[in-house]
Amino acid sequence: MPVLQKSVFPLWGIWKIEESWEELLALSECPDAYLPFLNGSRSDSRKAEWLAVRMLLKELTGSETRIAYRAGGAPCLPDAPFHISISHTRGYAAVLLHPDHPAGIDIEYRSERIQKLKSRFLSEPELRLLGEHPGSTELLICWSAKETAFKMTGQHFADWQKDLHILACDFSRTHGLLTVKETLTPRSATCQIHYNIAPDFVLTRFP
Repeated sequence: MPVLQKSVFPLWGIWKIEESWEELLALSECPDAYLPFLNGSRSDSRKAEWLAVRMLLKELTGSETRIAYRAGGAPCLPDAPFHISISHTRGYAAVLLHPDHPAGIDIEYRSERIQKLKSRFLSEPELRLLGEHPGSTELLICWSAKETAFKMTGQHFADWQKDLHILACDFSRTHGLLTVKETLTPRSATCQIHYNIAPDFVLTRFP
């Protein structure tokens, strides 16, 4: 199985999607349960991403576990004692599980397009923090870290500039931490978000 990376605590992993959706479906012990979604989707890549998440969850937990969705769209596991966060990008899927509190994970395919978006999701203080000419990788990590922080809050909507704040970052290595504060909830929590840089993608997670 193409599990690219796996960690025990917190329990998380990355699946490199090299199979067709038909091949992924063949890995399932209960393929009929997935047919309603598959029959309703026209995109083969979307089907493969969707199934890869579920096969990765099976790899992490040892059994196929149903993923449901709350009203706001956040995933949950009605039949397992974990909080779950999921993400997928071109050719990869990621899942993170935590037994005690909401968690977040995000994976983003590396692209120069992020340079055109920086003023839409970074505030002026954040742009000053990053310096005059931040690289695309650094910008993508910031985007991904905000996505991870947003998932942790369980909210339905956020203004990336006003509600999610990068307070500190260090991009001197291929892995490290960012300090991110959310002002979406009464807690206004500040957290340390891990990042990893790979040749094709960046990944952020909490915890």
